[in-house]
Amino acid sequence: MDDTKGKVKKQFKQSGSDYRHSAIHAKGRDLEWIVEEVETSPPPLLALDIATGTGHTAFALSRCVGRVVGLDLTPEMLRIAAEEANRRGIDNVTWAEGDAESLPFPDRLFDVVTCRIAAHHFPRAEQAFAEARRVLVPGGRMILIDNYAPEEADALLNRVETLRDPSHFRVHTLSGWTRLLQQAGFSTVTLLRRWKTPVVLEEWFQRAKTRAEHRKAAIRLLSEAPQPVRDRVLCRPFPEPDQLILRKGMWIATR
Repeated sequence: MDDTKGKVKKQFKQSGSDYRHSAIHAKGRDLEWIVEEVETSPPPLLALDIATGTGHTAFALSRCVGRVVGLDLTPEMLRIAAEEANRRGIDNVTWAEGDAESLPFPDRLFDVVTCRIAAHHFPRAEQAFAEARRVLVPGGRMILIDNYAPEEADALLNRVETLRDPSHFRVHTLSGWTRLLQQAGFSTVTLLRRWKTPVVLEEWFQRAKTRAEHRKAAIRLLSEAPQPVRDRVLCRPFPEPDQLILRKGMWIATR
């Protein structure tokens, strides 16, 4: 396993329990948007949630799909997801350990594939998207939801994200994510929604268990950035940088 994936497993082994209750991950309008996109008559038979984490997207899918497979690289996250499924009485989700860039499934198996707030951890996102396309049936859809970086704040945001969480790899721009999906071979790629999510910096750092010196370095980078860049990533200007603006997009890609 390469160094980046080792960092992912280490990071989420230590912080997985915090993601069970994280408002950004456990709640959000985007979970309902996924259900709205997937919900058809008759319902899809089989869905795959890539990098399922503690299972929030898989739980949403379980309401509108016959069976869901939640896949993650980190066993600890899957253990928490399975516990939560049992607590909620959800019995149509199966959990699988595996790598998004080398899915352990045959071609043309799933009707729907989702990947929510996770692809920025993938060293080779284009390979993960190609794998998602491979395991979809003809006409099947991938739903991607992830943060995106404003063009003018791309370098700053990725540096701050890496300081916060060493398993972070790359938040792309809107056009960057779209291009990666197109390069994976999908027949159509549509950016369906864009929205902003403010996060309290202190809680954001705490959830990732960011080291104190990295937290200080991230705050320093934000404080020293040119004003136009700061205005794109902070809810309020310094000296009170208590909230960061995370921009998210939702893409639908059809095989």
